[in-house]
Amino acid sequence: MKAGLFPPPSLRRLLPDQRRRSAPWIVGLMTFVSLVVGAAGISVIGAVRDLQGAAEGRWSLQVTGIPADAARTTAMLAAAPEVAEVKPVPEAELRKTLRQWLGPAADTLDLPLPALADVTMKSGADGAALARRLQAAIPAAHLTSYSAELRPLLATLQGLALVVVGLLVVLAAALAGAVTLAARATLEANRATLDVLHGIGATDAQLLGLVQRRLAIDALVGSAVGALAAALVIALALIPARGLLAGWSERPLLGPSDLLLLILLPFAQAALATLVARWTLQRTLAAAL
Repeated sequence: MKAGLFPPPSLRRLLPDQRRRSAPWIVGLMTFVSLVVGAAGISVIGAVRDLQGAAEGRWSLQVTGIPADAARTTAMLAAAPEVAEVKPVPEAELRKTLRQWLGPAADTLDLPLPALADVTMKSGADGAALARRLQAAIPAAHLTSYSAELRPLLATLQGLALVVVGLLVVLAAALAGAVTLAARATLEANRATLDVLHGIGATDAQLLGLVQRRLAIDALVGSAVGALAAALVIALALIPARGLLAGWSERPLLGPSDLLLLILLPFAQAALATLVARWTLQRTLAAAL
């Protein structure tokens, strides 16, 4: 295959150079879209993983009864062996949240505010059993896991990740189809030259190498240009996206292993385009010559 990609210069000069070839644009566009879609999918998968890890063992306490109920609930949770920490939410913070909706009136209205707290369970603790015991002892107290509250969001994100995988498969199939058409078009555009070369004794392997080399270079150039454009778009998109997980995870949306996968993707696109072009050229030359 190396000899096919690097035929002698004397043979390469016989194939006219066509400045307006479609293969680089096709591969570049497919690489750009694949990288952007792949980066989005990896970010979504990372967000699901981070949210699941951050919500593990974290529960939300809400007490809507009298202040004595809140004190009893806090004392009961603090004494429970399943609980690692109970962190009450200050009333000033609740008022600050209400101010976003009600404006300055939130500080003057005599609103009955529930007592809220963040509860952290110990590893392996049965939070559901504790929530049932707490509900039976203090009906005004409600203990809810963060995982349960985030389950609809996580299910949606996981569905989006599956959609991304499907899109990458579709893009790979579209790239293969487009390269197949480009390879056949290249053969047709150089049919007269190839017929002359074949008539004076050039072998099928030499003819295959001439056309395959051109398509391989087109695939590499297109992948490089598409990758650079995608890298710029991804970098600009990750700056505001970082704030979506603020308070949940300090891990970057794209880790070293994720970046490695994205770096390898353009090379995979170029390799796929080259292999598909070679297969198409072999079949077409075998049928025509």
